[in-house]
Amino acid sequence: MYHQINKCEVCGSDGLSSVLNLGMHPMCDDLVLIGDSRVCREYPIEIMFCKTCLTAHQHYQVPKRDLFPNAYHYRSRFTADVLNGMEALVDSCEQQFGSLAGKTVLDIGCNDGSLLDFFEKKGAVTIGIEPTGAFEDAKQKGHVVYNDYLSVSAAKKIIAMHGAPDFITFTNVFAHIENLGEVMDSLKVLIEPKTVVVIENHYLGSVLASNQFDTFYHEHPRSYSYTSFTYMVKSLGLELLGVEFPARYGGNIRVFMGDASRDKSVIDSEGLKERESRFFDEFAELVDNIEAWKVSKKAAILELFEKYGKLRAKAFPGRAAILVKILGLDENFISAVYEKPGSLKIGHYLPGTRIPILSDENLMESGDRTLPLLNLAWHIPVEIRHYMSELGYEGDIIDVLSAEDFYSSGRV
Repeated sequence: MYHQINKCEVCGSDGLSSVLNLGMHPMCDDLVLIGDSRVCREYPIEIMFCKTCLTAHQHYQVPKRDLFPNAYHYRSRFTADVLNGMEALVDSCEQQFGSLAGKTVLDIGCNDGSLLDFFEKKGAVTIGIEPTGAFEDAKQKGHVVYNDYLSVSAAKKIIAMHGAPDFITFTNVFAHIENLGEVMDSLKVLIEPKTVVVIENHYLGSVLASNQFDTFYHEHPRSYSYTSFTYMVKSLGLELLGVEFPARYGGNIRVFMGDASRDKSVIDSEGLKERESRFFDEFAELVDNIEAWKVSKKAAILELFEKYGKLRAKAFPGRAAILVKILGLDENFISAVYEKPGSLKIGHYLPGTRIPILSDENLMESGDRTLPLLNLAWHIPVEIRHYMSELGYEGDIIDVLSAEDFYSSGRV
């Protein structure tokens, strides 16, 4: 099933406020094999907001073993934007803390080892922990990988085998972790004065500013602000050494945590706190914006459908499951969603539908290359357009969600 969160997992406040209810949705990686009659189970998505530390929580949290089973389909290596962001993170570590040669890096939720690859190029000793079958990909590259969830026992095992790491990294994983208290306890085991903790995640400010409500899917039990991390760093007995805001995925926050004796970069804490003080009110605006988008985008898709028949769609990032469900799209409107060859999602239905996920090779062989294409990976529009252009696709690419949807409605 799932369990309810009624108390803030970051600061302990019990004054959580319901700010967004998206209804019932399937898990974004619950991919049913084509031909299988199984129906995806749906779970509620309701976001609760802590006005103390400015952290957004999933009210109903799905257990991690259901969200991230061994057969988990996501692989980092298929998205250029993800890889570019990982490379930038490694470069940032090197610029702020010096040469990475000989340094030990522990990547939590290392997936297929893509981030560790970049650290390895800098001469670092690479270790990962990954609960899903993706650990095999990372292990085959030569990284030391533990097929496990982060826990106190796993942390003690790593310390016994390798000593304390110089860097502990989380790239869009800190939002995925179910039990934040267990994570913090595990970090206390792993951290020594030399250790720098690097966390990169979706930034709640960017989510609200650009209406990225699809980031509130079940895999993200929490969405963080700068203020969230000021509370977490205190509980670890560390200090914030730096804060950056990479553009990846529509706006991330990257924080560096470490011992107080380390050099720190300048942080505009007052400016950030002033900016974040408006978050609660911005959730109310987001609710209105979602309703306006739903009406206008569904009308635009129906117009295309009446002109061209069933539409083709490109890419299935997990977050798109929310958009598809809210718009009421199914196999009656979408003929297929196309993924890069090699993607483990190929051969399955998009969650909650009978829309097949096929290879781009099938798209390019299916006839007219001038037909419109609905881009479900709207958050990486430049990458998608460049990729499709290289394949020789000439049709208009329509983002399922875009800033223009809200500007045209007068909502922003």
